[in-house]
Amino acid sequence: MEVGFNELYAACQPIVYGDMARGRQALTALLPEAWRRGPRWGLAMIHAMLADLHGRAGDVPGGIEHFRAAVDLGWNDCLSIWSDPGFAGLARSPHFAGIYGRVWISPADLEELRWLRAEATAISQQLSWIAAENIGRVDHGSTDVFHAPLPTRAPDGAGVLAARMSLAIMQRIGLDLVASSDITRISGQIAVDAIGESAYSQGDIWRSADLAGSRAAARHASAQARAFRPTPGLSTVPVPASTLPRTGW
Repeated sequence: MEVGFNELYAACQPIVYGDMARGRQALTALLPEAWRRGPRWGLAMIHAMLADLHGRAGDVPGGIEHFRAAVDLGWNDCLSIWSDPGFAGLARSPHFAGIYGRVWISPADLEELRWLRAEATAISQQLSWIAAENIGRVDHGSTDVFHAPLPTRAPDGAGVLAARMSLAIMQRIGLDLVASSDITRISGQIAVDAIGESAYSQGDIWRSADLAGSRAAARHASAQARAFRPTPGLSTVPVPASTLPRTGW
């Protein structure tokens, strides 16, 4: 059985929370299993993430080896190469240009990569908004979170599949964070109610629930509106990433 979502989620979770060293250790530990079981794009994803993490830690030779392995496996997420801090560090290596020169990507894949990156930003913003909106919420209802559906088109390289998995992991972590916050909020309200009479009237509770429902409906509509819509006729023929402009992505 191939390395799946749950294993990648567990390995990537520390990175999302900012613990790069622990994330690097977890991904390194998962690497032999990914080599043994696949999938190929998942193995490429792990190597690409380790390239970035080693670059951030200042280990340029180690990062270059992971970068080379990722590209050999078909990873071609040029947006990560252009923007992630670790790859900026790896660019100091004399071997970087040769590896980067083998990164080819189709315009159709690049369009989706841009969408995936924009959606990751949208998720981060929504989590901040939800946290702010739930301050002072007095009803006992849970918070509904909606994400735009992941694209299902057949990509031309491994970079898109890796980026989809990264976004799916971010979506899951967002759901877990909101659920944990809900449990804390609701448990606290129940504890206060058990001690004595609630400070809020039934009308306050109903209004709080209605407001939460309207906000959830707005989030649902926003997620649907953000769904990926590929440009008809956009080329699926890969071109060298080094020939593409880095502006406007």
